[in-house]
Amino acid sequence: MNAKARLQALEAALRKRGVVDVKFFFTKNGGSLSELATDAADVLQAILEGRTRKFTGLNDMKAPA
Repeated sequence: MNAKARLQALEAALRKRGVVDVKFFFTKNGGSLSELATDAADVLQAILEGRTRKFTGLNDMKAPA
């Protein structure tokens, strides 16, 4: 299965679970479009398989004065 088809299948599976928005950040040196699509598919696959942890933040925000 190519990266585009894999992404579409994963998107459908996530939508069934109620996921409506997933954001990615890529640097300019991130590689080819195919490599980026494969990396994104790997992340989405991990989400579906429960192999992720919730990000709790960096604790770098100061409380308002």
